[in-house]
Amino acid sequence: MTMSTTAEPKVTIPGSFGRTFTVTPGHLDDAARLAFLSGQCHALTRALSDATGWPMALIIDDECAYDPDLCAEDDIAEGLCACQLRHIVVIRPDGQHVDITGAHAPGTVPGYEGAQATPLTEDLWQHLLDSPDWRTPALNVARTFVAPLIASLP
Repeated sequence: MTMSTTAEPKVTIPGSFGRTFTVTPGHLDDAARLAFLSGQCHALTRALSDATGWPMALIIDDECAYDPDLCAEDDIAEGLCACQLRHIVVIRPDGQHVDITGAHAPGTVPGYEGAQATPLTEDLWQHLLDSPDWRTPALNVARTFVAPLIASLP
């Protein structure tokens, strides 16, 4: 008997700080978690929001707002400085904040404990798309993770 050893197809997506990540579409593993925590959280959040209708929210960092070198007036979008936009989650109907790491109570998203969330409007989404600080969202790849992520949630 001959068994197929065909490897699952992998794709490379851009991450933050010029890094790239190779992931297997739809396979929730450490590589996917790293990719969607290090530059593609907005792609996963958009895909999850589009599939579920759950609203998106920005996790913000208030620290840089008080530094005029980091928070210049031309960086402001809807009252936020570009440096404050740290991570994006969706808000499940029960109020849990969902990202690639799972569902979390507000203020307890790993790596962003105690941080506030603010609604991600279409204007802020467009700001992210236009910003050189955010990568082009790998939406087609992110969509393959929606069903497995939802299935993994409590």
